[in-house]
Formats: sequence, structure tokens, C-alpha cells
Amino acid sequence: MSHVDDLVRQAMALPDEDRAYIVTILERSLVGRDTAATNEPDLPSDAVTGEAFLAELERRSAAYRSGTMAARPAAEVFADLRARQASEKSA
Repeated sequence: MSHVDDLVRQAMALPDEDRAYIVTILERSLVGRDTAATNEPDLPSDAVTGEAFLAELERRSAAYRSGTMAARPAAEVFADLRARQASEKSA
């Protein structure tokens, strides 16, 4: 098992709120939002927003498990994100 696979396995064992926290930090790192300046991620402060976020994660997870939503290889997703970031930087 690779180091990344081990990290994913550990993350998946966390409670929903902790997983949402990690997702938020990772997502913001991919889109260039710097959370290191304050040492705190810019998480939704409104509980309703947090609940909506978790509900969306659960909806997508259920759709994937039921076969109504397809997955894409991570390498493909990351390549798309890098290309998008490069085009935004050059614009």
C-alpha cells in the first residue's frame, strides 16, 4: 500500500466533520487560496453552510456508490486542475 493510500484510508476513518475540514483545506490549496497566513482555514462559520457542505458530500458519495455518478482517475482530475490553474495565471 502506498503512502497516499494509507493517508486516504486514515482520512476515511475520521468523523464527517474532520473529513470535511481536510477536504476544505485540500480544495483551497488546489485553487490557490493561501490558508497558511492565518494558520486557520477559511471554513464556513455558519453551521447551515457546514451542514449543506456535508449534505453535498453525502449526496455525491451515495450517487457514486449507486452507480449514478462516475469517478475519474485522480491523475486526470489533477491534470485538469493544473491546466486550469495555468490558464488562469496566464490570463
